Amino acid sequence: MTDAELEDYLRSLGLAVEAAQDGSGHPYIVVRNFVIPCGPLAERTCDVALARCQTIPYVVPPAIHTRPALVRMDMTGPLKTQTSALGPDWQYWSRRFDRVPTTQAVWTHVLTVFSQVTT
Repeated sequence: MTDAELEDYLRSLGLAVEAAQDGSGHPYIVVRNFVIPCGPLAERTCDVALARCQTIPYVVPPAIHTRPALVRMDMTGPLKTQTSALGPDWQYWSRRFDRVPTTQAVWTHVLTVFSQVTT
């Protein structure tokens, strides 16, 4: 899997995808105006960012980023979130990805994080 394949997959789902970078210049894939389909955050709209992978083989970074913040930021609580390197209006969600990376598996991981939130 590559970042380009992930972007193509997200676009094939009808999602608006663009590039961004944090203050250190690290690149991200951003899905704009995503409407969360199910779970406690259903129907909330946010931007979702995933850090681009800079390695071969592809290693999914252990985080997703959302704008705006969707839950209270607290690294000591069960949700493990804090301000993102993308800026103060972004929320960093600490989440490991422990499967073989495929485009569908990565996006399913993001959707699963949102569906399992307890607010």
